Amino acid sequence: MKKTRLMVTGSIVGLAMLSVQPAFAQSASPDAQADEDEEEVAEEDNAPILVTGSRISRPTLESPVPVTSVTAEELLSGGNLSVGDALNDLPSLRSTFSQSNSTRFIGTAGLNILDLRGLGTARTLTLVNGRRHVTVSPGDYTVDVNTIPSELIERIDVVTGGNSAIYGSDAIAGVVNFVLKKDFDGLRLTGQGGVSSRGDRGSYFGALTWGKNFADGRGNIAIAAEYSKSEPIKFTGRDYLTGAFSGRKQFNITEITSGELPYGDGIFDNAFFTNIRNNNISDGGLVTGLCNAVAVLGNPLRCSPGSTAAAAAGTSYVFDEGGNLIVNPITRDLRLIGSGNAVGGLGSTLSNYGDLIPEIERKSINLLAHFDVSDGFRPFLEAKYVDLNVFSETSPSFVQGGFLGTVSCSNPFVTAQNLAVLQGAGRCATPTSTFALNRNNVDLGIRSEDNKRETWRIVVGAEGTFNDDWKYEVALNYGKLDGRTVSLNNLQLFNLDGSNGPYLNAFDAVLAPVGFSGTNFVNNAAGQRVICRVNAVTNVDSSCVPLNLLGNGRNDPRAIDYVMTDSFYGQKASQFVASAFVGGDFSELFELPGGPIAFALGAEYREEKGSISVDELTSSDATFLTALQPIKYPKLTVKEAFAELNIPLLRDMPFAQLLEFGAAARISDYNNAAGSTKAYNFTGIWAPIEDIKFRAAYSRSVRVPTQSALFDPLGQNFATIADPCDVLNIGLGANRAANCAAAGVPVGFVNTPARSATLSIEQGGNPLLEEEKSDSYTVGVVIEPSFAPGFSITVDYYDIKVQNLIAFPTANLILNACYDSASIVGNPYCAQVNRLPGGLFDDPAVTVFPANFAKFTTKGLDVDLAYNHSFDNGDRLTYRVIGSWLRDRSQYTDPADPRFRNRLHGELGDPIWELGSSFSYKHKDLTLRYEFRYIGPQAVGTWESQHAMVNPCPANGLTGFATGNAAGQPTTCTPFELALLGPLNADQFPEKYYKAQHFHDLRLNWEVNDKVSFYTGVDNVFDRKPPRGLLGTGAGSGIFDATGRYFYAGVRADF
Repeated sequence: MKKTRLMVTGSIVGLAMLSVQPAFAQSASPDAQADEDEEEVAEEDNAPILVTGSRISRPTLESPVPVTSVTAEELLSGGNLSVGDALNDLPSLRSTFSQSNSTRFIGTAGLNILDLRGLGTARTLTLVNGRRHVTVSPGDYTVDVNTIPSELIERIDVVTGGNSAIYGSDAIAGVVNFVLKKDFDGLRLTGQGGVSSRGDRGSYFGALTWGKNFADGRGNIAIAAEYSKSEPIKFTGRDYLTGAFSGRKQFNITEITSGELPYGDGIFDNAFFTNIRNNNISDGGLVTGLCNAVAVLGNPLRCSPGSTAAAAAGTSYVFDEGGNLIVNPITRDLRLIGSGNAVGGLGSTLSNYGDLIPEIERKSINLLAHFDVSDGFRPFLEAKYVDLNVFSETSPSFVQGGFLGTVSCSNPFVTAQNLAVLQGAGRCATPTSTFALNRNNVDLGIRSEDNKRETWRIVVGAEGTFNDDWKYEVALNYGKLDGRTVSLNNLQLFNLDGSNGPYLNAFDAVLAPVGFSGTNFVNNAAGQRVICRVNAVTNVDSSCVPLNLLGNGRNDPRAIDYVMTDSFYGQKASQFVASAFVGGDFSELFELPGGPIAFALGAEYREEKGSISVDELTSSDATFLTALQPIKYPKLTVKEAFAELNIPLLRDMPFAQLLEFGAAARISDYNNAAGSTKAYNFTGIWAPIEDIKFRAAYSRSVRVPTQSALFDPLGQNFATIADPCDVLNIGLGANRAANCAAAGVPVGFVNTPARSATLSIEQGGNPLLEEEKSDSYTVGVVIEPSFAPGFSITVDYYDIKVQNLIAFPTANLILNACYDSASIVGNPYCAQVNRLPGGLFDDPAVTVFPANFAKFTTKGLDVDLAYNHSFDNGDRLTYRVIGSWLRDRSQYTDPADPRFRNRLHGELGDPIWELGSSFSYKHKDLTLRYEFRYIGPQAVGTWESQHAMVNPCPANGLTGFATGNAAGQPTTCTPFELALLGPLNADQFPEKYYKAQHFHDLRLNWEVNDKVSFYTGVDNVFDRKPPRGLLGTGAGSGIFDATGRYFYAGVRADF
């Protein structure tokens, strides 16, 4: 247990920094222990090991590419039980899929998927012991790191830069490799609990690990069982953040911007508000007055006060809990300026339900074993089973007029009071009239997801050495996913035969005829029996009990049970990998001045299978849930061969303590449109003196299209669409008016559905997709001055460009590519747009397919500074800072003009500056650790909105700079040529940036004796919150902590 105790009781380095050791600094022991311990560690560190990023063993971690190594003890030294969330605190990893923002899509709650360098989760290859891991998403190759046993993690290596030549497809941004412990000997019990300062997010962790060396140390077996649970944080539990009851805090438009030029009018378009509520929907139902003529603009019963001929809105009324229809008591109607919101009132906050962070429960059991029959034959085994259960409350169903929410004025639930108010508002002129009800169905039940994911994985193989210094490995790797998502509280709209289903039947209510003998009725306010219209003649559906949507909480439980159903979504995936490689050097034949040439040769065969099942009701679009489609993906097979060389030219010579070059190549053969692919890299290291080492690498990497991108069936999705033919947008492109007219859209067209709600779109796969290709360059220096023992600094610059990138053009990009073109005739993008006569979109509005048309780029600089010192009295000081400067992160995803740049660095989730530091001091049995994390300012809105950028000149030839601007920039440019363009909306927000954020953590560890230690800590000591109304639930805002101050304590005992 000596080696294990060293890792546990050594200096505790910050979670935010994750004790990132410079690759060249790791040959030295980080801890000051007894002399014999130091010698033992030094011996171990000088032994040849496999470094992530290479298959060639090296005497130390002298990696030619930037490698960040993190031990499990350092990584999980805070209160968060999620390995992925802890890793996301590294500046090199973007918080694209964390616990707090994992609920954005159907079936993804609780996932932690890594996104290195912000190039997308699909471009980060996650490995376990250098081998692939089964996916968590059938048809894709992404790994949920929650399935990796935290108690058996030895370290995690994060490699920046393409590595497809070493590891194959997907290593575009780099590799994250989880290295598991070997030779665990003894019994360890671990327990931890935590709770937030608000009494929620209770977390519980327990682990039992047993290992035994046998046969004089030639064999080892280890078993680890883990249980963890983290309770949810509800939106309602953070009203100060979410406005669940008090109204949202957010930027909201305050000025009509139609016709405003990009440089603005000097008045900010948006302001920051509190108590924001929707003024077009409420939990009990909202109705608007009929404000349809100049003559009624001054009538407060029909038109919102302040309405004009240019900007009018109907007075909003809401049904209260008693079923009365009252004027919505707002203090400011923001609909008059193009928003759907109001300040104050009784509209929906849209946040009085749902989870900020979902509930997750994890159970796992893991087995590791090996037996050294001889040096030439060492069989090994890895096996695990993980059971993840994630429950997430999302949002209720809703109606916004249409066939789901159009109410007859003769509906028996409409009271005399309701009718009088409606008539005063210009509605219900006759008994056959109708009115549109806009309602958030909170009282019918919040839609929720109950996710169960079971993962099995087994690796068997053998390794050994021969010919003195050659080694080999042969392994078989099989993994399996079995997932099931139950979507609870889903409205059933139709039956399988297409006839009206429970909701439509229950919504259509009538008075019961005299003599109705059924019990499936409810009484209205007048005491009359109300039944479903379908039962008006004969009680053909005795389960149908009518819905009363006119007021919150007024429904009979039988009616709710009748209209609600559960939907089911199953996921199955499997992976099989057979791999073999041999490595060594040519020392028996010859040596260069720097040593023998080392090599590695290998081959790999991989199969990926996946399928998705969906219940018949959901897939037939008979429910409120998105119409998901089932599929069994064609099996992916790939055959690969790879080789690697390391050529040490010079060593231990003047101005060349080390000079070596390396190269690697891989050829792969896929059974899809990608066909044969090639990847390669070149590396170099030069150390002029022992204290300084320079390193550089170039890599050509590939990512083949996933099975889902190739073969997904057309399925339903939803998007917010800014119709180019809408009068608000038609002036933004020189060709729009002519093209919209040619498409049959009338002049002055207003696309009300697109303005007020998300619209249905259709998207599917593209079997003709090709592989993505990337070029990455890294250059760095590692300095370990001999005159300053314990001090080291690394500086690495990276430059990654991904071309032929597979992307889904957004619905808006497709629309713009259609209507901004010279003509719609023969335009392939126009063929993807579906309009009805008169201009409104059909269902679906747009059909979207992925294509190889985009490009991503990123550049930046990483700095890692570390200092540790041991005092004569045995005390230990450790300090570390790791920072990142993001020079570029851009997307080129406009299908109409591939030169158009969308700048991301500096926007939300991609700060230009990010760093963390840690300080720890160990005195006798106590270790105090302080951690600090800095997140730099990030733009409010898009960067382009408030900053000048170089992009193609628009068709109107205007740069967007005002005449006589202070910077002296030209106001015109040559259409379609690159030019410096002014901000797209210079006065959009009163603040350009979300302010920089600082987070502080503290932890105290007490080693009772050699076997038992206790610890306690506080994360986010000063209870810092996400800024300016952000919640931490978005892809960008997930960088912020929404939990707040968090207390935890734990114990670890070795026997």
